[in-house]
Amino acid sequence: MRLTRFVLAGCFCAALTGVQVMDVGAQPGPRGGIYSKPYISGDNPVRMGGYADIEFIYDIPADASQSGANTFDQHRLIPFMFAEITDAMTFSTEIEYEHGGDVEKDGEIKVEYMIIDYRFTDPFQFRAGIVLSPLGRFNLVHDSPVNDLTDRPLVNRFIIPTTLSEAGAGLFGVAYPSDMAVFNYEVYVVNGFDEGIIVDTLGTVRVRSGRGSVKQDNNQNKSLVARTSYSPRLGLEIGLSAHHGKYDDGGTDNLTIVAIDAEFRRGPLELQLELAQVATERSHLGLSRQTQFGYYLQGNWHFLQDKLLAGSTFTGVIRWDWVDFGKKGDPDDKLARLTLGVNFRPVERAAFKLDLQTNWRESPGAPNARQDHRVLASVATYF
Repeated sequence: MRLTRFVLAGCFCAALTGVQVMDVGAQPGPRGGIYSKPYISGDNPVRMGGYADIEFIYDIPADASQSGANTFDQHRLIPFMFAEITDAMTFSTEIEYEHGGDVEKDGEIKVEYMIIDYRFTDPFQFRAGIVLSPLGRFNLVHDSPVNDLTDRPLVNRFIIPTTLSEAGAGLFGVAYPSDMAVFNYEVYVVNGFDEGIIVDTLGTVRVRSGRGSVKQDNNQNKSLVARTSYSPRLGLEIGLSAHHGKYDDGGTDNLTIVAIDAEFRRGPLELQLELAQVATERSHLGLSRQTQFGYYLQGNWHFLQDKLLAGSTFTGVIRWDWVDFGKKGDPDDKLARLTLGVNFRPVERAAFKLDLQTNWRESPGAPNARQDHRVLASVATYF
């Protein structure tokens, strides 16, 4: 009798406190605990995927009697996760493992992006989290399997810089002005860049080193990043984007990046263009504003489609890169690169790539120009 009263009293207390009572088919623990999470119950299925690549790099020596430096680099392993929470609400994330992950003196592990989206209508959708900044087209489509060359463009390393992701929130959407036209936009309020862009006492600007924290803003001034794109017909898209905000700890100086991008596709031909300029105020250092500029122009030609395998294709690629750091008189003021490449795709989501690079520091043909050559081979695939 006492045992029965004890069990009933326990059940009554559990009901008051919200603790689940073990039953047939039930799991132990409080409501909302380990065993009641949606991924176990099946109410919130998660889709997983990702991409990976591995590269081989050979630096051709200037002196034929010497051996060139060469290495394998397991550059990226990127798992994706996606969940459809409701018909209107989704979650998506990308975790980046570079160079083997967070091992001693090498690699890194970080959240590339983490977004929660809510769709009110197609033209009006909300996004919050670690957003992939819509600054130029390449930053939004930077995955290794998508791109036809191994290395990313110089402008997307030093000016934009890819991959740029920032903590923030904002709106995005798509509209259809006509039967053939498509208009897209994204606009977010984000933490922005920080003083890491100034890497020495001379005030040398390196935008890549100033990507801000997703944990805490270094000042109380948020930045704005936005991109609009317009496609008047299938095969043509033009985009305009910008990033603007205070970057120094005191919230005094602005950093502004403006970018224009375009893509044209017709038959086997693809043309891609992206150019960007960054203007950095440096009054808190007693220095004048520094302006930097870069662009790339790339042409792709697809051939032998479906000839080797069903769904396969070869692509010939040529790309010209240019970056001007705005430091006149410095021997490293400018970078230029010419890349010739060919790749084979057994299917669209995987590529075997072979590239030959010629790099110049300073303008090609300038008296102090230095030149080097590299061969790159890589394999990249979605999974």
